[in-house]
Amino acid sequence: MNSEDKNYKYFKKEENNLKKKYPKEFVVICDKKIVFHDKDLNKTIEFARQLEAGKYIIQKCETNEANNIQMFHTRVRF
Repeated sequence: MNSEDKNYKYFKKEENNLKKKYPKEFVVICDKKIVFHDKDLNKTIEFARQLEAGKYIIQKCETNEANNIQMFHTRVRF
């Protein structure tokens, strides 16, 4: 199982707690840990640029299921 899958499974397992703790914020999950959170997507992306590509996911903690997935693949750079 790759890092993205493990991190997403962590998010789904902890989803309710994370939505309460970080409402309407973007979280960066790396190694099944929240390593950054902010309401501003640009700040979140800037932080994530420092991490190894493909080792993290960015999720928005909101109640709308359709908006849950933000995936950035190894060749994407902002």
